Amino acid sequence: MADILGLVVRFLHIVFGIAWMGAVFYGVAVVRIVMPRVEMPARKATMKQLIPVLTQYIPGSAVLTIVTGAVLYLYLGGFNTFVLFSTTWGLVLLTALLLTVATFLFGLFVGIGTAKKILAHLNEDACGHGPEVGALQKRFNLANFTVFGLGLVIIGLMVYATRGAFG
Repeated sequence: MADILGLVVRFLHIVFGIAWMGAVFYGVAVVRIVMPRVEMPARKATMKQLIPVLTQYIPGSAVLTIVTGAVLYLYLGGFNTFVLFSTTWGLVLLTALLLTVATFLFGLFVGIGTAKKILAHLNEDACGHGPEVGALQKRFNLANFTVFGLGLVIIGLMVYATRGAFG
C-alpha cells in the first residue's frame, strides 16, 4: 500500500509540476511572441479573458506542485530527519523545495501581481497609460522568464538528487 501511495504522490507531483511550468512556458514561448502580431482590439479582448485564468491556474498548480513535492520529500526520506537533513540527497531536495517556494512567491507577487495591474488597465474604457502598460508588460515577461529559468534549475536539482539517492 505504501508503494501505491508513493507512486500516486510522485505522479501528482510530476503532473502538477508540468502544469505549472507548462503554463509559464506557454506564456514565455507562445503568448509573448504571438500577441504583438495580433491587432490591438483582438489582443485586448484575448488578454482580458486570458489573465483571469492564468492568475488562478498558475498559482493553483504551483501550490499543488509544492505540497505534493513536500509530501514526497518526507515520504521518500522515510520521515527520517537524518536522511532529510544530513545526506546529499536530502539537502539537494531541501534546496529544491526552498527554491521552489521562493520561485512561487516571486511569481505570485511579481508575475501575478503585474498581470492583475495589466488587467486593470485593459478593463478601462480608454486607457491613456500606454507607457505604464508597456513597462508592466516588460516586467511580466521578465517575471515569466525568471520563473521558467528557476523552474529549470529546480528540475535539474531533482534530477541530480536521483543520481545520488541517500548518498
